Amino acid sequence: MEELLLSFKLSTLYPLTGGYNRHSVNSFYREWVRPTEIKGLWRWWTRVLFNTVSYAKSKDKKLYTYDAIDRFFEDVFGSENKKSSIRLEVVTEQSDEPFQLPNLNLDEVTGHLKGYNGKIYLELRDNKLIIELENLCKCPNSFSYEINLDKDEIKESIYKNKLFSFELSSFNNIKVTNTNISDKENLEAILRNLIADYLECFIIRSKVEFTLNIYLRRYYENGEENKKRFDTELKFALHSLLLYLLLGGLGRKTTRGFGSLSIMDVKCYDSVCSDLENYIKEFLKVKNEKELKDKLAYLIHKATEYNIILPDKKLIEADAKDDSAYYYFIPEAFPEKVIFVNEINPNKIEDTLNAIPEATTERGKCTQLIQNRSVFLKLFCGHGLNKKQKGSIHRTSSRDKDHNYKFSIEELHKKFYSKGSKSSALRFKILNIDSNKSFLLTYLLIPSYIKYVQNLVEDNYCMISKDLKTMADCVSKT
Repeated sequence: MEELLLSFKLSTLYPLTGGYNRHSVNSFYREWVRPTEIKGLWRWWTRVLFNTVSYAKSKDKKLYTYDAIDRFFEDVFGSENKKSSIRLEVVTEQSDEPFQLPNLNLDEVTGHLKGYNGKIYLELRDNKLIIELENLCKCPNSFSYEINLDKDEIKESIYKNKLFSFELSSFNNIKVTNTNISDKENLEAILRNLIADYLECFIIRSKVEFTLNIYLRRYYENGEENKKRFDTELKFALHSLLLYLLLGGLGRKTTRGFGSLSIMDVKCYDSVCSDLENYIKEFLKVKNEKELKDKLAYLIHKATEYNIILPDKKLIEADAKDDSAYYYFIPEAFPEKVIFVNEINPNKIEDTLNAIPEATTERGKCTQLIQNRSVFLKLFCGHGLNKKQKGSIHRTSSRDKDHNYKFSIEELHKKFYSKGSKSSALRFKILNIDSNKSFLLTYLLIPSYIKYVQNLVEDNYCMISKDLKTMADCVSKT
């Protein structure tokens, strides 16, 4: 029989989430937070936590494939052959009216597009939306058309923040040809969709609140031993859920702070989660950076105390060439340097989100404060290796010298740069406690490919953590 296990009241900041159209939560697109997305992310963080425990407790630092871990937890999350024991329900209140585009007279634009092949660009200047047609009829100057948006309800929503300038590159242009502008009606539809796509980046919701209900129906074979194993796996999964809610988010760009989740309240209805409820209640009382950091570090280390009972299934080790297996690196010599916490002004969250990209680009002001930035950025901030980057490796190394690390960027190149593009290990999260305090969390989730330089990372972690702290401090003071 299915029963309510847990109920969370949650909020998410600037969620760039949605369905298959990759649009964010706003008044144009009414697809809100989905239970399937939360369950998928919960499962992913369970994999990360499982590998963290394995890495910390095994002598040879083992990491396992996600498929193997999924089979391990199939009693909880389900599989192709087994029904899931948990079901998620999301309850979101929606009371606002959809945003309406202004009346657009596009006759002048459509009249200039006859025979046009190229891109149409949008730009918001002052109080006008500019439509630019690039290289129209091979003319030296592009054509501009102004749509007046001087209406109070539009101004209030559009000019509320300038947070998404970096996001607009995906939504501010479209390529047209003779085939898709064959008639005026079709062209106007293309332009209206482009304008809607562009404006939605400005009117994204700053916060979405919702209730997450978790229902449980225990599926396991009869016997006390099977019940004990199931409860152990369920408790471990719930531990990973808490870690996800505190360190993760919803939608795109969660590694850079968007969609950051915060717990507002929690209620447990089963003894299996009573400890979790008590922990959260205490967690919501934190008053400063040190208390929050101590509780987060404790939560990560606490996971290593779980005595996971292995089922009669062989776990397959992850290949270090695979960039998909992540884990927390818990350095025994520096347990306090797993995560960095900085209190920020709750009224300046947009400024903090704007500052985060500065921490992950080579020429950003935050990275200028890091003495070993070329090594740090390429090792932890991700990169898509191309010919130009190969040629620039030696130049960046000679410029930055890299004296403080015990290894150079040339060593890293020999170890794993030839393996292709790398995802970011550096993560940022904005966490709200109550309504009066906001914190920036900065931490690393280590991908499995770093096993190529595992010893180098461990030997240099003291210096790495200094660079990580410098970056976190810079972002929080913006």
